[in-house]
Amino acid sequence: MKALLTSTLAVVFCTLSMGAAAQQNWPDAIAIPIGFEGEGIELGKGHEFFLGANSLSSLFGEAFFGIPHPLSELAGAIYKGNLRTGEGAILSPPTGKSVSGLSYDPRTDYLYAATGFGGFVNGSFTFTGQGVTVYDASSGDVIMEIGFGDGTGIAINDCLVTRTAVYCTDSFNPNLYKLVLEKGGRLPSIPVVEVIPMSGFEMVPGFNANGLAGDYDGKQLVIVNISTGVLYRVDTASGEASPIEIEGAEQLFVDGDGLYFHGQTLYIMQNFSDKIAVVQLSRDLSRGEFIKNIPGEGEFNPLNVATTIIGFGNSLYAINTNIFDRIFGNPAEVQSDVVRLRK
Repeated sequence: MKALLTSTLAVVFCTLSMGAAAQQNWPDAIAIPIGFEGEGIELGKGHEFFLGANSLSSLFGEAFFGIPHPLSELAGAIYKGNLRTGEGAILSPPTGKSVSGLSYDPRTDYLYAATGFGGFVNGSFTFTGQGVTVYDASSGDVIMEIGFGDGTGIAINDCLVTRTAVYCTDSFNPNLYKLVLEKGGRLPSIPVVEVIPMSGFEMVPGFNANGLAGDYDGKQLVIVNISTGVLYRVDTASGEASPIEIEGAEQLFVDGDGLYFHGQTLYIMQNFSDKIAVVQLSRDLSRGEFIKNIPGEGEFNPLNVATTIIGFGNSLYAINTNIFDRIFGNPAEVQSDVVRLRK
């Protein structure tokens, strides 16, 4: 028995080592088409990744700097690339609805996108089709657009596919949206969307609930409040949101945007802070310990207001928005990039 275990571990270690060695030759930065304002990133099959086009320049330009920008002409487009080769192309054309968080379901080959996160147009914040857009991840066809009401006062930000539902965060309200899935991840012919109030989730002025992560069963989710930096464990049955007790040098994660969960390790992309916090969580998600930041102090930092992250092998991949270049220049002439960091 012990010999069998030792042999099994040796094979696993060898496989991981070979994978890490192979990844050494993968690109450290992948350029995205000029003008594409990438915000959400997600893995697909094999080495595939997807990006969703937002309109961050129109959102932040006027809101914080008084520099008006129209909604991006590429808003709602989906880009599909390859982490190994760095090659890629726009898979799905613009829909006019900004895309933020993405989540992929391998059962159906569907890509879910949180949509409608608007921007400032002619001095007022405009919401455009809050909800979820479902894409065919191979053809790029839009399978279905699912609205969450008229969008007034709603800011759908991130989404996560689980075994029985797709969950979405709302940055302006302490609500969790649940899009019910049928067996095998199939979409019902008439979509069913439930609103789950998150009791215990503390709201402050501005943006609140942002990234979310969790296991495939979807019973417990982790959500970060981007303004306060508090991590919450959310019970999806009751909606109860409980702050996760964090120990260590850092306990709050202000600017917390996209989350990536691997085992019990949570990676938190802190956008304007240009760092990724690493937290080891307990099995019940009630407690955690801050481990480190990526990159470490004194290390080369390729992040430029990155928003969301994915993990593949021994690496993390983040989508840089290069937002200040967009705000103070012409957004249509700025290039985003996907950058690679070691875990």
